Amino acid sequence: MIHAILLAALLQAAPPAPVDCTDADHSAFNFWVGDWDVSPTGTDTIVARSVISATAGGCAIEEDYHQTLGPGGVATTYHGVSFSTFDQRHGGVWRQFYMDSNGAVTVFEGGLSDGGAMVLEAAGGPGPIQRMTVSPEPDGSVRQRGESSTDGGVTWTPGYDFSYRRR
Repeated sequence: MIHAILLAALLQAAPPAPVDCTDADHSAFNFWVGDWDVSPTGTDTIVARSVISATAGGCAIEEDYHQTLGPGGVATTYHGVSFSTFDQRHGGVWRQFYMDSNGAVTVFEGGLSDGGAMVLEAAGGPGPIQRMTVSPEPDGSVRQRGESSTDGGVTWTPGYDFSYRRR
């Protein structure tokens, strides 16, 4: 009987109002959309290609990242995929779900900084906190930096620093 009552209540509940994904909050990360050659910042050596596109009716951004050169110019085959979206209904924050060919899954959360960069952090759990900063550059490129902290965010150790240039 209780199940029937709950089911009837769910069926009568109004669906949530549609979200306008063209507003400023949902569009804040659109500077990253594009077809990019990726190089370590300060070099012209292309180590990866990243195709980033709007998806889900403009409510999300999908990244498809393929890296062919690793540190020291060593050939590698690395593939990462991410989905990023502005989560208006649960705190008004940006969330990114990143999965890679090494079997890693990382969930980032954050938002736009005063300087216009998207700053996302992944809680450390048993490991360090990860921070990713993605910023539009004056020349139309995008810079992405990764850092980690083992002391709760008091100090940060640089990880990677890439420049994305349009193909």
